[in-house]
Amino acid sequence: MAARSLHALASAALSITLLAVGTAWPEDEAPKWGVLDMVRVRAEYRQMRELNQEFQQFQWEQDRQLQERHKTRMLTDTERQEYGDLSAMAAPTATRSERLKELEELSNERERRLFELRQKEERTPEETAELDELNPRYERRMRELAALQAEFQAASNAKLEELSARLQRNLEEAVKEAAEESKLVLVLVKDSVLYGGLDITDAVLKDLNAEAESSPSE
Repeated sequence: MAARSLHALASAALSITLLAVGTAWPEDEAPKWGVLDMVRVRAEYRQMRELNQEFQQFQWEQDRQLQERHKTRMLTDTERQEYGDLSAMAAPTATRSERLKELEELSNERERRLFELRQKEERTPEETAELDELNPRYERRMRELAALQAEFQAASNAKLEELSARLQRNLEEAVKEAAEESKLVLVLVKDSVLYGGLDITDAVLKDLNAEAESSPSE
């Protein structure tokens, strides 16, 4: 699964206009507008970094499980259970690592044997029986892998949306507060502005990081 980041999604969500604060202004006073430096927000907003790490760890665990299923796809159910139990043990030992390697090599050898038998135009009764045993297992495991990958992709998308929504909500609230404090009617992403605008990045980051410290988790 391709690794993704909260950074890109958070930036895209705020790529043009961050917030319009509907404040009434005297006719003789021109409305003010501000800018937010998203490069600094990505680098200095602590919760964004923490949630990005959380998402990367979530994806890493999915990838680990997929790789384990792939490496053991030609093992029997009993052998696969043994592999899973050994992998889950906290303290690695030389004996355990050797057995894990043996099981992976056994799975690889069976897959090589399967394709070798498939390519044969003529087979002995023993080879036919061997093919009849290996082929259904391979087909079943490939379907399981495809289903698991689809399940993980859906879970990854849901996790990304959940974390991004939390960041978006926090960022919008901090921007709104800073904009109202400075009497701004509009805030834009700094990268999209050639000139002008009051930079409210410091105020937004201060609010965001203070909020993260007061409530480190939701």
